[in-house]
Amino acid sequence: MSVRELLERDRELTLLDEALHAAQAGTGSVVLVHGEAGIGKTSIVRGFVRRLPDRVRLLAGACDDLVTPRTLGPLRDAVRGSGPLAAALVAGDRDAVLATLLADLDGGRPTVLVLEDVQWADDATLDVLRYLGRRVADLPVVLVVTYRDDEVGPSLQRVLGGLGGGSVRRVAPDRLSRTAVARLAGGTAATSAPLFRLTHGNPFFVSEMVAAGSGGAVPSTVVDVVLARVQRLGPTERAALEQLSVVPSGAELPLARILLDNVEVLAEPDLQRLLQLGARIVPPGA
Repeated sequence: MSVRELLERDRELTLLDEALHAAQAGTGSVVLVHGEAGIGKTSIVRGFVRRLPDRVRLLAGACDDLVTPRTLGPLRDAVRGSGPLAAALVAGDRDAVLATLLADLDGGRPTVLVLEDVQWADDATLDVLRYLGRRVADLPVVLVVTYRDDEVGPSLQRVLGGLGGGSVRRVAPDRLSRTAVARLAGGTAATSAPLFRLTHGNPFFVSEMVAAGSGGAVPSTVVDVVLARVQRLGPTERAALEQLSVVPSGAELPLARILLDNVEVLAEPDLQRLLQLGARIVPPGA
């Protein structure tokens, strides 16, 4: 069985299918697929688009984690070749891009427009999202937007806050259950318990650990993801996390208060899912 098998995602795929059926009837919507890195947002979207009917057009693009984001990068990915929209993108005229995109999507043929990883979007792409979001209900369109909800900046938050009403659907995939982890690992809930405890059901972590085999070492791909999260912390939060990391089985809250003086500094590491706050403060995998 492939470790990339899509498990426990029927609810998310059903919601996307419902949005598509409504768009084919002329009522469009925005579907916001959000969650932590590795939770399976892209896998869900790929599972959805793989079964699109031939009569439905697919336009798909993604934002990149660049120091200087590409202007309208995902639209440039989605629209290749010639045509009015491609010409407007080349010209760099924002108003022409918005007007041409709206006319193109209102052309009658149902369309699925996918914008992935908009937490890295440039301002022009966010303007497109805001512009279409206010008009999508009258278009035969499903606008699928994915983002990491722990990396939402002020500009994206403002756009998301302006999206509302019945034309917006939100999908927040859950982590995999113990049963699903066992199925991916090819074992039982009992034999896969250490894997579940280490990954907390994050599909990416599970698949990478399974692919790495039973050697016990954490794959470099997983290490890179965790270190990237650590680098997003400020110096104070990073120092606090380093102090707690020497207690591998987790620290009781009174001990954490002694070590750190102020445990409120752990709020951001908790948001980045680098530890679990509770009566015990537990690092991942403990």
